[in-house]
Amino acid sequence: MATTVDADAVLEGVEQYTTMLESADSLSIAIILTLWEANHVQMLANHRAIETLGLPVGLGGTRLTILRTLYFAPERRMALSAISRKTNTNLTIVSNLVGALQKGGLVRRVGSPHDRRVSIAELTPEGEKAFRSILPVMSSRMRDACSEFTEDEKVQFLSFLQRLL
Repeated sequence: MATTVDADAVLEGVEQYTTMLESADSLSIAIILTLWEANHVQMLANHRAIETLGLPVGLGGTRLTILRTLYFAPERRMALSAISRKTNTNLTIVSNLVGALQKGGLVRRVGSPHDRRVSIAELTPEGEKAFRSILPVMSSRMRDACSEFTEDEKVQFLSFLQRLL
């Protein structure tokens, strides 16, 4: 049922764009709107799956991105400005997200020993443990989301998405 609703939303969006714009390419519009819908559906499913882990702080969307970025960073730490650049997220938003992760005990904020103006976020042992518990959940979600694609379709789809970037 949710698939029908999502498809209807895409069709409605295509109709809205093509009604307003004479030069609209309805297939291109449908592709992008479907990508947005698919992203939204997958993010909600990821959030629900992660919630079952009972972590001390919600890890939807960008909080998860910050945690993942820190987990894979050298020494599991980065300057907030570097996180901002790497995640393409506004520095103020990164600071707020790090603050929320800090309240949950997953991240700690420290000053740079080289420059007092630089604030560094680093994973706590609890943050590392939390991310390690998320990895298999996310891997399973990704595998399930693509389970109806053949290997060749996955390669082709990935190629198409990379061309969009």
